[in-house]
Formats: sequence, structure tokens, C-alpha cells
Amino acid sequence: MSPSFPCGFLNILKPPGMSSHTVVARLRRLLGKGKIGHLGTLDPGACGVLPIALGGATRTISYLPPARKGYLAELVFGWESETLDVFGHSIKRREVPLLDFSQLEEVCSHFVGTIMQVPPSVSALHVAGMRSYELVRQGVEVVLPPRPATYYSVIPQDLSRRDGELKAFLAVECGQGTYIRALIRDIGQHFGCGACMSFLLRTQSGHFKLEDAVTLEELQNGDIAPHLQDTGAILQQYGMETLTVTLQNRPYERNQELPLEELHPNWIPRQTVVLRDDSSGQLFGIGRLNLTLRRVTIERMFGNYA
Repeated sequence: MSPSFPCGFLNILKPPGMSSHTVVARLRRLLGKGKIGHLGTLDPGACGVLPIALGGATRTISYLPPARKGYLAELVFGWESETLDVFGHSIKRREVPLLDFSQLEEVCSHFVGTIMQVPPSVSALHVAGMRSYELVRQGVEVVLPPRPATYYSVIPQDLSRRDGELKAFLAVECGQGTYIRALIRDIGQHFGCGACMSFLLRTQSGHFKLEDAVTLEELQNGDIAPHLQDTGAILQQYGMETLTVTLQNRPYERNQELPLEELHPNWIPRQTVVLRDDSSGQLFGIGRLNLTLRRVTIERMFGNYA
């Protein structure tokens, strides 16, 4: 990896019609040779927040806790398809009963909390050694078992007839194991008419928010510095505790052990912490505590220290 390759996070505004893989490829062409990863795939048809890790920041992704995510989704009643959206194949049309906004609110409230939900067959879950969506593309019928899914809020924004169809917008906050198109399917099933997703915008992924996102076009001049978010700062925002240490014997190396001058009662064995250089004040890596030996072991380094 080039020494000049940036280290940190970008909050990319992914356009519809572009895969997450294509976003990474575009950034590689722009920035040159180096490591790039993303924090959670966004479907090609969806748009919105796609957090990207660059350089040494890619080595911190596994330390981040599951992100709370926000979406704005449009659903159309009376449609069913194998992909659970209006762009799929085998679309069926069903009669839509009379329903009003208060009924939709009531139904949506039943999905708040941790529920058991059947994932879409076009998901990336593994079945017999293959991705589920790969089997579907081969014509194999896939029925996945229910999995826990956590929804913090499911709030209808409107319910109206547009383009001859009854449609609604939903604002959703959710956690791990959720699929918005499965939520829309289940809402449609409740009313007995089916429903498909016709639009999806991710408004938040952890501490990355839509209002702070940047388009690929805005990065075309190659100057990403104004948009690059510090690796250590992101780890702190995700709740990782910071430990200030006095560094000696540079250069620092992975697996190097540093003494702990004091122990804090809220620390737990083998806890991971963000490391701050006492002399420079810079956040430089991730360490794991060894309370018995009163040491912290450097597991990852980023920024100018990597």
C-alpha cells in the first residue's frame, strides 16, 4: 500500500443503480492502490449512506459493533414478487382492500421490537455453500428459516394513491438481521393483498448520517481530505473507550505490549480500547487489555503509525 494512501472513513452517498462493489471500484480508480472496504452492503437499487473504510481503517471494521440503521422506504400495495420489490420477476397483482392511515400505523406498531422474520430468498445468506440469491438466479426455490430481526421504530409517513397505486412511505430504524423488503412483505400479508418495495433510501448507518454524506462526483478532483473522518474518532463515536499511553521505543509494532499505569474498575478482561499517544495526543491504534499483567497489547495501528 502506498504511504500516501489515505486512512480513515468516508460517508458516501450511493446513487441508485450502482452496486456497493462498483462504489469501491470507483474509489480505487480515484485514489490508487490501497485497501478499501465498506460497512454493510447496500442493494444496487437502493441509495443513501454507504460508509467506506480506507487504508489502515479497514483493519478496524471487525471491532465496530453492529450499527443501528435508518431507512426511508416506499411500498406499493397489491404487488408480490420473488425479489419482494417492483423490479423483480414473477410479479403478481392482487386486489387491495380499503385501508386508512390509522390501520397502517396500527399494523406497523406490531413489528417494533425483536421479532422472528423470514429473510428474502434473494438475500446473501448461505444455503448449501452458496448465497441464497445465487440459487434463486439458477431457478432454485429457496425458503429460508425465520431469524431474529430487531426494529426500533416503524413509522408510516403517508398513505396515498399515486400513479394509480396505493403507496406508503415508512421511516424505519432497525438493528441486526433486518430486511426492509421482508418487513414490507409482512405488512402486505397482514392486509391480505401483498406489498412490494418500490424505493429504499438509507438515511443512517451507525454514526454516519445522510446529511453528512458526499457523492462520488464531489470527490472527482481527488481531494478527499475535507471529507475524510478520523479512524480513532469513529471508533470513539461507536462507544469504544480511549486509553492514553506513553509510547517508547519507536517504531511501534503490532503485538507490542505497553504497561498500564492504573486499572479502572469498569474495565473487563480482554477489553478492546482505542489507544492515544500521550506525547502527541493522536489516536494511533487499537489495543486489548490484559488486566492480570497490567498491560495493553497493540492489535491494530492506523494513521501515520501504521
